[in-house]
Amino acid sequence: MSHSGPSGLGSDPNSICGKDWKEPSCDWGDRDLAVAISEIQKKRKIDLVIFGHMHNRLKRNQGMRTMFKIDREGTAYLNSAIVPRYKKNIDGKLLVNFSWVEFVQNKISHISHRWYSESGEICEEEILF
Repeated sequence: MSHSGPSGLGSDPNSICGKDWKEPSCDWGDRDLAVAISEIQKKRKIDLVIFGHMHNRLKRNQGMRTMFKIDREGTAYLNSAIVPRYKKNIDGKLLVNFSWVEFVQNKISHISHRWYSESGEICEEEILF
């Protein structure tokens, strides 16, 4: 888990760590994290890397960011930077966003971004995996 995601996951504005706030777009990921991940992957599999920093809604009306990716080594990358984290539904009730990951028998079985009511009920869900 880190604040920013690693470099090497794309350089388009909508890439999971792409620069979208001014042109030209580029890979805005953390090089040190990418090196650390690569070194670990030489010794063992990394199931999941979770980070934020790069908001889901792109600047300059460019749409939405890709929030999930799997690399060639089978490592899943989840960007959890949903902004804003709170919103109101059509009935005016407060919803709170959380990223959700489930493992079954040590393997990722489900990844999603969920919106919960204050009572803990899942009201919306974007399934990513």
